[in-house]
Amino acid sequence: MQSRKEYSPEFKLTVVKEYLNGDKSQAQICEKYSISPSIFFRWLKNYKESGYDDSVFNVSRGRPGSIISDYSKIPPFIFESAGVRRDDSTNPNDTIALKRKLEYYEKILLEKEVQLRIALDQIELLKKTNSKKENQQK
Repeated sequence: MQSRKEYSPEFKLTVVKEYLNGDKSQAQICEKYSISPSIFFRWLKNYKESGYDDSVFNVSRGRPGSIISDYSKIPPFIFESAGVRRDDSTNPNDTIALKRKLEYYEKILLEKEVQLRIALDQIELLKKTNSKKENQQK
């Protein structure tokens, strides 16, 4: 069984943009890059549906990563409400493995705290929207 060929996001974008520049036909592009027309049209469709967003092909597959991309930008009140200390002081008696484990669980806890805050904000917004609708109906 032949394995599926994976193309880089940069390659996909290059191929699609070359076609959109109008210099070559779809058949010429597919032949030049040795890709099937169905794959090419899927890339073209995705690119057009994204509003010609160059980052449309930069999607990662598998388990999603953390919603927090930079922990240094988390406001202090999130740390406080999650019960996590933000300081970088380390205890020389800790083993490296325990430090890594602690950092891992702190990140998970902070991520859950952020998700909780977002959910609570959404609930409040829905309550306000519903109360406005009820007031308008009266």
